Amino acid sequence: MASGDLFRGFLLRFSMKKDQHVRMLEKFEDNRLNGGKAKTQIIMDALEMYYHALKSDGGSREDETLTVREMEQRLEQFRQEIKEEMTQELFRMIISSMAGQPSVEFPIRKEKQEGPGEDAAADISGMPDIMDKIMDWSES
Repeated sequence: MASGDLFRGFLLRFSMKKDQHVRMLEKFEDNRLNGGKAKTQIIMDALEMYYHALKSDGGSREDETLTVREMEQRLEQFRQEIKEEMTQELFRMIISSMAGQPSVEFPIRKEKQEGPGEDAAADISGMPDIMDKIMDWSES
């Protein structure tokens, strides 16, 4: 076998006029980012991932791996949900401490769920001494 039968080369050019090419070239040449892999192996891995993604577009999304963008969107959504829950919990703790009541669990409502409107009156029939506590608090 001649050496020409063992290898096939191709040209990979980066345009210094395009920001994306410059960024990718910098990452491509940074040894800390490529984990000690040869540049040929990095290109082979990238091509394999690309063609695998093309092939799996026709199939179901369940077995498809998440892209970085999808993962970032899910993480941001998770952070937002945590932030909303923490804000509601903090608000509940402040209100209950101001009223002198032990903490009472309020159900956390999602935006899609309907709750009482602004005109709905609060039912305090189960708390007969609430008005006394509100009046004591307002006088001090």
